Amino acid sequence: MRIFQIILVVLAVPLLTASLLNLSDEYQDWQEAQVLQQRSQDELKNLTVERDVLKSHVEKLKTDELIKEQLARRLGYVKPDEAIYEIANAASKESSDGSYSR
Repeated sequence: MRIFQIILVVLAVPLLTASLLNLSDEYQDWQEAQVLQQRSQDELKNLTVERDVLKSHVEKLKTDELIKEQLARRLGYVKPDEAIYEIANAASKESSDGSYSR
């Protein structure tokens, strides 16, 4: 009977050790998963805020007449009844030797 108990202990100790090592690895994996989950949640919050800002900007572009006018001017659009004047830059009239041509 004593030999049977010793054999059981000899078999049980390595199995228990292997189980504890496996549990330790699983715990580390769980901790890494928790960190990744937190990062994902933080990124989701940031993206949600960015989406809301962009939605607000799009809504302003749709409704604010002044913003529409400024955007059209930046793109070079003019109203049908407007006259277009181009002002020549003095630097563009400068010749290669540095003197102005008239």
